[in-house]
Formats: sequence, structure tokens, C-alpha cells
Amino acid sequence: MQRRRFIQIMASSFAGASLGRTTTAAPALGAVQWNGYTLGAEGRFTLFTEDRAAAQVVLKHCFREIQRLENIFSLYDHTSELSQLNREGALAKPSADWRSILDAVTNAHATTQGLFDPTIQPLWKAYDNHFSKQSEPPINFEPQHETVGWGFVNYSESQVHFERPNMQLTLNGIAQGFITDRVTAIIKDAGYAHVLVELGETRAIGQHPDNRAWNVGIKDATNTTQLHEVVELTDQALATSGSYGSTFSEDGKYHHLIHPKLGLPSTHWKSLSVIAPTATEADALSTGLSFANKSQITALTESRADLLVFLQA
Repeated sequence: MQRRRFIQIMASSFAGASLGRTTTAAPALGAVQWNGYTLGAEGRFTLFTEDRAAAQVVLKHCFREIQRLENIFSLYDHTSELSQLNREGALAKPSADWRSILDAVTNAHATTQGLFDPTIQPLWKAYDNHFSKQSEPPINFEPQHETVGWGFVNYSESQVHFERPNMQLTLNGIAQGFITDRVTAIIKDAGYAHVLVELGETRAIGQHPDNRAWNVGIKDATNTTQLHEVVELTDQALATSGSYGSTFSEDGKYHHLIHPKLGLPSTHWKSLSVIAPTATEADALSTGLSFANKSQITALTESRADLLVFLQA
């Protein structure tokens, strides 16, 4: 399923994500742009540079990295390592990236007190299968969620396996952020100091080339032609989750954000955005905190000065 992000880049005269080697924009700089899809979400980033050939090399490196990580973490590719894990319940000799992303899941699970839990995939499949056959559920429809529980995922550098039968994993709530961080790191390591990358999530390195923060608009969940909030990013990441992003039922009551403890599409907010140090964490927290109430969110932001949360009720 595509968990759509409704984040609009407000980058002045720069279309989409932009980068530059200089601290001020110059008319002579040319745009070298990449557009495509990452785990089902539209993505783009642009390098403004005088050296188009060097920029093309960097973008090709980024594209190869996106493809490599999708081959590991994509639910849409039946040959991916994630698909293999979900079919067999175990994955021997996983790619090295597994340890990093699963450690990030563990951290987000703890930070949200269990509200971020990617083992909800069997519940998502139950809703998807049900609504593909009929438009409304019977009154007593509620998928079983004995298969859900991050504590039953065992992983190490040598293997990943489920400790309960019929468990499955979705990384849709964190992998886009993880890929965004990897691509941003490649571009930064190549020497570009002003970076804004949008690959389902948004990550900024440094400031806008005009020596100001990047201005990023978050669309209104009830009217996506309007902005709900405009935020500033400098060396930060932004992710947004909303129940409107993908729905099972026409009325939107049944949607893709499934509460891991209740087994139901149950969120407090129409839209929730998180600014965090990395896109990986922002991605995971925007999903998990969708199930949190205001007091839980306030307690977290008071304990983490590097987190900002924007709510639309």
C-alpha cells in the first residue's frame, strides 16, 4: 500500500528539493534533477551546480542506492528480502542494512511506548482483503491481532526471524525515511552543503542557498489544495502521516493507520507531522504518534527538545 505524504516544498524559485555548492543562489547555476518513486511514493531532488557532469555522477549513485534499498525493504517486490522474511518467517544472512533499520524500529517503538509497531502487516492485509470483497464490514468485523507484537521479532547480524507463526512486517512507516537519510548522506558527502531531499519524507542539510531556513508547507488534511502549516528546516527532517493518505472504505473510517494494540484504524489526528534530527526517526514517530493523545505527545516533546510535533485535529 502507498502511504502517501502530503508535504509541499516551498523553496522559493527552486522547484522541489534543491542543493548547491555555494551559499547564495546564482543565475549561472544549472539544475540537475532526479524524479521518480521510492517505495510507492513520488520523490525528487535537484542539484544546482556549475558542474553538471559531477552532479550526474552523484545522482546516479543516489539512484543506485535507492534501488538497492528497495530490493531489501520493499513490500511491493516479491523478491525483496522483506517479502522473503514475510513468506518464510525467517531471513538468514540479511543485508547489513537490516540491523540499522531494525535498531531504529526498536528505538521508535520504545519512544512511542509501543504505538509504532511494524508487525501490523497481517492486520493491514485482513482489512485490504475484506474491503476488496465488500464495501462495508459486518458489525462484528475485527481482524485478529495475536500476530502483532514487536517483542516477538528476533534479529541479529546473522538472522531475522519471527517467534510467532503468521507474523509479517511492514517497513512502510520507516523505510522511506531511512532511504531519505541515506541519499542525503551521499549528497552531503559529495560536498553539497545546501541539501533538501524529498523521498516520501523531507530531509534538510544546512540552510537554503539564500542563507535562510528551508520553508516547507504541510498541506491541509481536509483540503489538500491548501496549507495547514509552514515550517522551517535547518539540519532537520520532516515527516507527515494522516489517515486520509490511503483508505479502505469510501467514508475514510477504515484506513491504513492501524493501532497495533487495538487492531483497529484508530487515530486521534487527521494529520500529524514530526520534525526530528533524521528522516528515519521523523517517519517512524509520525506514524506511531498518530495513535497518541495530546498529553502523551506533550510529555515526549518536553523530554526531547530536538522534536517538534504539528497536529491537525
